[in-house]
Amino acid sequence: NSDGSAGEMCGNGARCICRYGYEIGLAGELQRVETTAGLVTGRRITRRQYKIELNRPTTLRLDYPVEVDGKTYPCSYVELGYPGLPHAVVPIPGLRGRPEAELFALGRKLRAHPAFPKGANVNFFDVEGPGRIWERTFERGVEGFTYACGTGTGSVVTVLTLQGQVSGKDVRVIMPGGELRIDAERVYSHIASLYLTGPTNIVCKGEVTDEDLCLAK
Repeated sequence: NSDGSAGEMCGNGARCICRYGYEIGLAGELQRVETTAGLVTGRRITRRQYKIELNRPTTLRLDYPVEVDGKTYPCSYVELGYPGLPHAVVPIPGLRGRPEAELFALGRKLRAHPAFPKGANVNFFDVEGPGRIWERTFERGVEGFTYACGTGTGSVVTVLTLQGQVSGKDVRVIMPGGELRIDAERVYSHIASLYLTGPTNIVCKGEVTDEDLCLAK
């Protein structure tokens, strides 16, 4: 993370690693990536689309209201994998139109709220239509909003699937950085499997040839 801390897992990072592994011949169309939070399995769908099975929810509190500055916010709490990657899931009606400064201030307070002893990634969301969600994620360690958060989208869809607000099948989650698709396989009151699908993009390739640069120093 930008503050020097280590993140347990990055969903979008895992998708990109899977494409990198395929492109340079480290793996075939099926990849397995070891993360601090557990093993992640990836699959090549098309040249740019990759699908990974996210770490499953290990801790889940669907009704976990949190008070900030005298106001109570409906909230859910999810940890993915073990040790769990912590996510707060917070509905914000009309999220697209909310002032950035207002959301930033609330995200920062929730991220370090005593209700979350490990801290939390704060996922604000608004259900805009059947199977369509708008999301903003304030990430711990980054201490600000990121363009997209793969594990955050998985956590949001986990909560909404168990609450019956979405089907859990090919749920579209739109963020400033683009669109991801989530499939949450529900078995009674828990999520048995959680999948993240999205695009990858090779930005550049390069080779350092500076003979004065000695990495051993």
